[in-house]
Amino acid sequence: MQGDPDLSIYGDVCKMTYGLGADQPPTSMIIKEEFQRKILYHLNPIEDSILAAMLVRAGPLRALVGVQFREGGDADSVPRVFIKTLQDRVVKQEQQEAMLKRWPPALVFALESDHSPFFSMPPLLFAFLLKAVASIKAAT
Repeated sequence: MQGDPDLSIYGDVCKMTYGLGADQPPTSMIIKEEFQRKILYHLNPIEDSILAAMLVRAGPLRALVGVQFREGGDADSVPRVFIKTLQDRVVKQEQQEAMLKRWPPALVFALESDHSPFFSMPPLLFAFLLKAVASIKAAT
């Protein structure tokens, strides 16, 4: 469950871009517009999901290939904060838990949000971000 999100239960929902040629692996991906509300923005008002669909862009697929995370960090590292999105249909709870175990953050918050808390509950997300900053400042 640590790998790529499994959206297969929704069918063929992804549009791939092959920036290095059709014979190479895809370089970016976007969820097709007709599936975005169901998968990304299902807790949002319809107006917000329409706006989000207008603003969303393809995400890079190769950006994290081969990335290695340092264990423990050092004096120059930034404390990590993880915000769990409990109604997320992209990054399932099992995947989020695996991420937390693999690379434990300093703080964990949980939102009853879909994959896009910046649209579905921005005031609460903002409050958590303020708490995170205050906590990190107090610790340093």
